[in-house]
Amino acid sequence: MILFDASKCVSCNSCIRVCPTPEANKAILTENGKTIYNIDKNKCIRCGTCVKECSHGARTYEDDTESFWNDIKNGQPVALLVAPSIKVGFDGCWRNVLEYLRNNGVKDIYDVSFGADICTWGHLRYLRKNPGKKLISQPCPAIVNYILKYCHDAIPSLSPVHSPILCAAIYLRKYLGIKTKLAALTPCIAKRDEFQMTGIVDYNVTFEHLGKLLESNGFHLADQKGKRSAFEFNGPQGIMGAIYPRPGGLKACLELEAPNLSVISSEGTDHIYRELAMYPTVSDRDLPSVFDALSCGRGCGSGPAIGTPLSVYKMNGILHGIEKYNKNNRVKFDRKGRDKQFLAFDKELKLEDFLREYTPQDINLRTFTDEQIDEVLHQLGKHTPTEMNYNCHACGFSTCRDLAKAILDGVSMPNSCAQRNLNEAARRQSHIEQTNTSISDITAQLSTVVSSLTESIQSVTEAAGGITRLNSQNHDEITALSDVVAELRTLTDNINSSMGSINDSVTGFEKMTRSISDIARQINILAINASIEAARAGEAGKGFSVVAEEVRSLAQHSQTAVTEAEASNRLVFSNIDDVNVIVGTINERMSDILSMMESMRSNISTTLEKGSDISTAMTDVSGITSTVDCLVSRAEDILNEI
Repeated sequence: MILFDASKCVSCNSCIRVCPTPEANKAILTENGKTIYNIDKNKCIRCGTCVKECSHGARTYEDDTESFWNDIKNGQPVALLVAPSIKVGFDGCWRNVLEYLRNNGVKDIYDVSFGADICTWGHLRYLRKNPGKKLISQPCPAIVNYILKYCHDAIPSLSPVHSPILCAAIYLRKYLGIKTKLAALTPCIAKRDEFQMTGIVDYNVTFEHLGKLLESNGFHLADQKGKRSAFEFNGPQGIMGAIYPRPGGLKACLELEAPNLSVISSEGTDHIYRELAMYPTVSDRDLPSVFDALSCGRGCGSGPAIGTPLSVYKMNGILHGIEKYNKNNRVKFDRKGRDKQFLAFDKELKLEDFLREYTPQDINLRTFTDEQIDEVLHQLGKHTPTEMNYNCHACGFSTCRDLAKAILDGVSMPNSCAQRNLNEAARRQSHIEQTNTSISDITAQLSTVVSSLTESIQSVTEAAGGITRLNSQNHDEITALSDVVAELRTLTDNINSSMGSINDSVTGFEKMTRSISDIARQINILAINASIEAARAGEAGKGFSVVAEEVRSLAQHSQTAVTEAEASNRLVFSNIDDVNVIVGTINERMSDILSMMESMRSNISTTLEKGSDISTAMTDVSGITSTVDCLVSRAEDILNEI
């Protein structure tokens, strides 16, 4: 079975281009818009051409190598049939490979070349029994798959003689009585289909996968080159059947036995399947007796599971040497020129044991009218005869009409058409040029908008700078105001102290006033007494003397009081002067405070104006942003249309 790894597919269309049955591919559109091709196993003929062509590893295959190896390692008896192409499959060390297998559980190993000789004999005997019969050879299972699925009209001509491997397997089963499971070592992916359809062989082990398995088990092919091996096949070995792997191998074997037999050979997917599709339309007189058809261009020696193929020169040299040796040393004829091997087959074998029947496979191929195909071509932008028959093969299909049918069938998609993609690219180029013009206009408008935005931002920056300066100035003013207030607090404390002194002085004045009042009262009393004594003038001499003394004493007290009053007066006036100075200072500081407050009010007013300017500028910026959004939205719409 052919396997597909989507992660490795690069949409190069190589697989479609080489596939002889493009209908076997299923188009899938990936998330990133690429078209990749999975495989429809019901329509695939397993020719393996896509596997050989895909250099990205997206197409691989599976076979029975792993299960075969596990079974023999578990002790299950399995006989191995080896295709003659092994001589070009392991480049000089094929005997070492088979010896290794024998030493690791495969006891019986048989040469399929012997089955190829039976196949040649079977064709000759079948044609003898059916004179005039026209045959298409069937050693190649991909050819059989194609005819059973796509070319039902050619089934009657498909040779009923089994392939060399199945001829060998039938011989082992029916004539040697071997009952164990049978494995076939081949270079072919499609052999698995043949084995499943006939039920005779159990495993298809391919050269390539076996080689990898041996390498993983420490058996390195490079180390075996030049080493001789004594390996020999079990059972009979083939003679001329050994050249079947080369192009025209069956033809050469048939002509060796029947030189007058009409046989032509054809190989290679680039033309063999077209020739097979044409086969039912050709008249019998133009058809050869045997059409020796192989899918691989250089025969089985270049099969898709061969591993590393040899050059055509080395491959031909090996097979030519085998052919020359066998012709000269192993082919034996009796006196009548009859092949002794085939005469032995006539005695030992029954032709009927080596014949098979075929059942056509219905793969539900759809057919489409010319009108439907033309409609798809028109959708691809193809309208003129030249455009509708551009046939560039870039899509992987031979003609534009084949692509259109594949699109109708879901096998391909419109984006596979290179001409459509070129036209679409031209349309997009034109659209891109228009878009570039529109983008240029938008860019110019954006440039203008950015200029306005820059001016608005500059205004905002200047306004913000002014606010910063004013705030700094307000901070300095508030600091100075705080100092003034502290100074006023100190002055207030001094006023309170001075007022305390004034209160003390006023209290002194009250005491002195009371003293003076008392003196005056006493003087008044003395004056009255003096008046009385005056009436007694004669006797008053002594009293006047006492009165006079008292008056003097009172005078001294008055003088003292007056002196104290003057001192207090001076102190009061001094304190009053201090208060006046303090009050004057307070008035000056209040003027400073009022000036600072006026400056702060002016700054705050200016700050409010700057804030209003910023608000206005930000409104302008908002409007500019809205304009930018509109322009960007227009640009996005234009780009989305590309």
